[in-house]
Amino acid sequence: MASINSYETDIKKLRRSRRTKRAIRRLSLILGVLAVALIVYLTHDSWLPYFENILEESYESATSTTLSEDEEEESNFPFDVSSRSNVSIGAMKDCWVMFSDTSITTYDASGATIQSVYAPYGTPTVETSSTRALVYDMGGYSLMVISRRNEIFEKKLEDQILFAELGEKGNIAVITSTDKYVSYLTIYDKNGNEVFHWADGNYIMAVAMNDSGSGCAVASLYASGGILKTLIYVLDFSSEEIQAKSSAIETMAMGLEFTDDGGIWLVGNDAMYLLESDCTVSYTYEYTYDISGFSAEDDVCALTFEKPGSDEYVVAIFEAGLDEPAEITYNEEVKYILVDDGDVYLNTESQLDRISSSGEIESETALGAEYTSFVIYNDYAILLNYRSVVKTALG
Repeated sequence: MASINSYETDIKKLRRSRRTKRAIRRLSLILGVLAVALIVYLTHDSWLPYFENILEESYESATSTTLSEDEEEESNFPFDVSSRSNVSIGAMKDCWVMFSDTSITTYDASGATIQSVYAPYGTPTVETSSTRALVYDMGGYSLMVISRRNEIFEKKLEDQILFAELGEKGNIAVITSTDKYVSYLTIYDKNGNEVFHWADGNYIMAVAMNDSGSGCAVASLYASGGILKTLIYVLDFSSEEIQAKSSAIETMAMGLEFTDDGGIWLVGNDAMYLLESDCTVSYTYEYTYDISGFSAEDDVCALTFEKPGSDEYVVAIFEAGLDEPAEITYNEEVKYILVDDGDVYLNTESQLDRISSSGEIESETALGAEYTSFVIYNDYAILLNYRSVVKTALG
């Protein structure tokens, strides 16, 4: 009998032990879920924009066929902007954007509104990447970053904004004028957090963000002996050390752009330079005529020049690694030039041309009016003048 009682006691102990272990496992699971939920809540600002972009891309991919069919049936183009002010346009991968009056709006290919955000800026300037748009008040204190469907963040700064650049990874470079520095560089990450500051006491004229989002190139201008000189710096946002610095270049920087291998296009007011990744000058192109426009992206740089005393304009197209540019002469004014995905696009008073990096004209599209600028969106060009915004298929 004692052995039976002992056996029953052992069974009860075993059952109690199992119940205790199950309760501990359940409690551990609940505590784990609560801990994860707390971490998610505390860190949502850092990862939420990333997943918003993924969801937007998934949505666009899932609905691309339907949107294309609908867009063929109905279009909201042209837009009448004759009574609007501060009109400018840009393009992302899955939408195009227009700032007008006091709002920045994203549109699909048919011209239907996706979202509109209030932005009462006096001198608005729009910059775009493949997934985001930056609008800032040049000479003011405010800026905003949006995606296709959402406002990512907005900032009101204490110092006056001189200009800003948007990186492909969502970070932005903002150049301000402060009490201590005539030009001061601040880098904000994709969530709007300050991550880097820099100044050398000179005028920062141009900034180029690298594609990885880890650093940038800066053009700094100063005068010596009555001559304007530019220094190019390469900066890493994770280090206080300057990664590379050029010798003084006798030009005033108008634009900077990285090449695919880490080189740098420097567009100056009187010459164009190609720098190696260590900021040594490998190529120089001195201008014969006054520069009237330029654009650079990755390994392609394009410049336009006006011949004095004539109606002729010269377009020079450069490709990294090649010594001589391809040159094309137009007998009417080149209104705007844009490098996009390895091709060069430009519009004159009467046509829109697509040109390869080797200088071959790939297509010519007749225009019914003069346009001051345009963006490339999918297989279309969206063009802006003082009266309207139109969409035309690329030839």
